[in-house]
Amino acid sequence: MKFRNLSLKFKFIALLIPVVIIIFTAILLLNINTLKSGLSRDLNHELEGVGNLTAMQLDPSQVTSLIDHKGTDNPDFTKLQSQLDFIKKVQGTMSSGYIWEMKDGQAYPVVFTSNLNGQAKDFGKPFIDLSPVNIKAAQEAYKTGKRYITDVYDDSLGSWKTIMQPIRSEGKIIAVLGIDYSAEYINNAVNTSMTTEIIITLIGIAVTALITYSVVHRLLVPLRRVVTLANSIADGDLTAQEMNTDINDEVGQLYNAISKMNTQLRMLIQNIQNQASSMMEHIEQFQTGAWETANFSRSVRKDVSEVAGQTATTSKISEETVVVLEETAQGIQRIAESTSLASEESNQMAEHADSGYEVLQHIITQMETINASVGQITNAFHTLHQQITEIGTFSDLITEVSQQTNLLSLNASIEAARAGEHGAGFAVVANEIRKLAESTGKSAAGIMDLVARIKESTGNTIAAAEHGQLEATRGLSLASEAGQAFNRIQQSTSNVAMQMQEISAALQQISASSEEATASVTELKYSASNIALTSGQVNEAAGNLLDLIEEMTRATESLGNVSSQLQESVMKFKV
Repeated sequence: MKFRNLSLKFKFIALLIPVVIIIFTAILLLNINTLKSGLSRDLNHELEGVGNLTAMQLDPSQVTSLIDHKGTDNPDFTKLQSQLDFIKKVQGTMSSGYIWEMKDGQAYPVVFTSNLNGQAKDFGKPFIDLSPVNIKAAQEAYKTGKRYITDVYDDSLGSWKTIMQPIRSEGKIIAVLGIDYSAEYINNAVNTSMTTEIIITLIGIAVTALITYSVVHRLLVPLRRVVTLANSIADGDLTAQEMNTDINDEVGQLYNAISKMNTQLRMLIQNIQNQASSMMEHIEQFQTGAWETANFSRSVRKDVSEVAGQTATTSKISEETVVVLEETAQGIQRIAESTSLASEESNQMAEHADSGYEVLQHIITQMETINASVGQITNAFHTLHQQITEIGTFSDLITEVSQQTNLLSLNASIEAARAGEHGAGFAVVANEIRKLAESTGKSAAGIMDLVARIKESTGNTIAAAEHGQLEATRGLSLASEAGQAFNRIQQSTSNVAMQMQEISAALQQISASSEEATASVTELKYSASNIALTSGQVNEAAGNLLDLIEEMTRATESLGNVSSQLQESVMKFKV
């Protein structure tokens, strides 16, 4: 297993234990070195004391005698050896003692303790089996005239520490006194101390490891909670309830912050899910309303086309009525001119009266038809105006939905920014929803503007249609009056002569009525032309409205797809 794959706890312990081992090892070495230095210092003091004492007890003259006459047969040898043995016995820790004569850097034995009798026999020859440390110490003492204490050294017989004390006679160095002390007790003390220190070190390392493990374990408990909670959030599981830890360090604060973020994110996702479901319901309702509005717009467009056709027919009939009325006026004029011949032309006048009466009856019938058509147009435009108002209601609903969607996308963007990189996906979706909401809002505003213009145009058309209906009613009334006049003419034909003046007055009244009827029918023709023009505009507006509704339907379908994708995205989270 690679080091980077280990848990943070084991990484910390793995880094701390070597440091602890190094520290304890350094302490161990320092203690051992201190112990060795102390023991060596004590031994040096003892060696100095023994060396001074021994040198003071020796007789330089005896040493000089032995140097001149070396050998065991010299009585001074026995005396000096006895002195050295006595000192060795009194000291107890002294291993051996000896006196060397130094010549040309070589050591020649003069006298020594009895335990060295087997090692030095050739007094006239240099001592060969010597440690280089001893030779160097003897040379330094002989050269400088000062005592010289060696460091602890080892040879085949063990560990030693030696003092070399110069022996003077008459101010001149004649020999070197050497005293060997065993240093085994130093090594034993060091080894014992090292064993104890190693045991203490191992115990200290074990205790440190346990304490470190316990402390790190306690410190990393909230961090493991943070990792567990973060992994749950990364997996889309937001069901964890908000829990605060009683640890107030940075790790505890991090855990509390992530726990609070999880709760806020869960509430956000739940809100998005609810809003998405509500938006889908509104979209479905809006799609249904849009389809119904589109069908209604097609029906209105068809009705308006029929109204335009009927209006064209009405205009044509009005033109024919004008012609008839003009002919009637001309006939009345001829009747007035022929009043003097009324008696002779009475039968012809009766025939003309009958013809005029039939024409008036036809005019009355046509005027009734025109009046009914204009009423239908008025009702149709009233219905169209009401339905356009309903379209405005739908547009208000679209605007409200787009505003709520825009607000929802803004809230989602804010919460995604708070989530950092975990909320990056939500930020993209929220931005797309905001763009779609703005586009939908603009389309709704366009619809509202178009609906307002259609309502204004429809209102004008309704007013014109109502005015046309009123004029048609007046024309119908005039035509009825003309019919009554022709009826009276028929009744008066039998008494033409007697009623000539009355006929003249009636003819004048008929002429005036004919002119009014002509003017009314002409105005009706113009109204019919205006209605036809308005119907064309309404037909064009209905076509534009139908195109806009179809575009809105497509936009709604696109918004529905985005909402479905949003629902699929948020449903991945477990809340």
